[in-house]
Amino acid sequence: MCEYVLPKKKRRCKMLVKRGNRFCGEHSIHDENNTDRVVCPNDGKHTILKSELEMHLKKCNSRIIEAEYIKVDANSIRGETKFTDKIDRRATEEEIREVVHKIWKCYETDVKERLIIEQKTNELVEKNIKENPDLGETKKKHLVQISSILGHIESAGVLPTTSTSCMFELGAGKGQLAYWISKAAPNGRFILMDRSGSRNKFDNAALRERPELVMKRYRCSIEHMDLSKIEELKNSTEILAVCKHFCGSATDAGIRSLMNSGLQFNAALLVPCCHHKSRFAEYGGHEFLKKWEMSDEASFSALRYLASFATNGAPETEVSEGWKSIHSPLELGRRAKAILEIGRAIWLESVGFETKVIEYVPPEVSPENLLILALKRVC
Repeated sequence: MCEYVLPKKKRRCKMLVKRGNRFCGEHSIHDENNTDRVVCPNDGKHTILKSELEMHLKKCNSRIIEAEYIKVDANSIRGETKFTDKIDRRATEEEIREVVHKIWKCYETDVKERLIIEQKTNELVEKNIKENPDLGETKKKHLVQISSILGHIESAGVLPTTSTSCMFELGAGKGQLAYWISKAAPNGRFILMDRSGSRNKFDNAALRERPELVMKRYRCSIEHMDLSKIEELKNSTEILAVCKHFCGSATDAGIRSLMNSGLQFNAALLVPCCHHKSRFAEYGGHEFLKKWEMSDEASFSALRYLASFATNGAPETEVSEGWKSIHSPLELGRRAKAILEIGRAIWLESVGFETKVIEYVPPEVSPENLLILALKRVC
């Protein structure tokens, strides 16, 4: 068995090794006698044989391709962070303790009254759930989330129902959200973007079911995407931007991409996730954090760290020490996430949107259960 210890899992790699070797092929880079394998220049998470490097760079999923709509770091502050870089710095115990009190007071004073708890449904998605009782728990939870997201889009009156209206999905992944939106609004246009390829995509299924559907996918990281060069967006009279579980600072880059485009986005429905991966320089809601003296790097590190307790599954214990004895870590995590989303909502308000921050499903369905609904303000 390979001797490499996986840093996150804190255990040895389970891959088999060749007789006489200490490491498997992927981890042979760590062998002092290695001369054959190198780290991929595009993504430090994987390695490649030296002899195959030139060919690999032409097809690597992490490469930045050459295209008119690619403008490197167009929507980021400090530029895209490599996979191998750490997420800024870790907060100290003292910094965390100081921010715990600010989070509690900020939530009670400025966040609680703005946070709306409202789960909606969509008839098409609910019918699918009812007709498929054998759906696995995970698949069902995804559909429950999509049902509520689509319900909020319908209630806001921003479905792309005409041939000149368009939905733009950031971080589309397998495209399941776009698939269901297209079923509810088959006459609209649908543009999807994601940084890497994905197998068994729902957009393929959507086009099989309705060949005349206008749906196109672009492969690009949102940090590098110049939306003003996307013809389908340029030629649309109304554009709805959506994302579901857009990770960390990708949400901030996504909001910047809308601002930088010069296009008429009339609405956005954003469901961010992984707040613990947000970066201090990239986060766009600092104006709100300034009010509560949490816009410095130390406080932001603590806020980001505490947000992870809403999703990390750590059990609540009666006996706690340090900052955990002040308030429930789970509740602090949920409040930290809400604060970060209110900050982003206020940022969107500063550029002409009216916003709501909504808990669109219960935490039992998904702990990443906040969405920002932004509607362009009518002058």
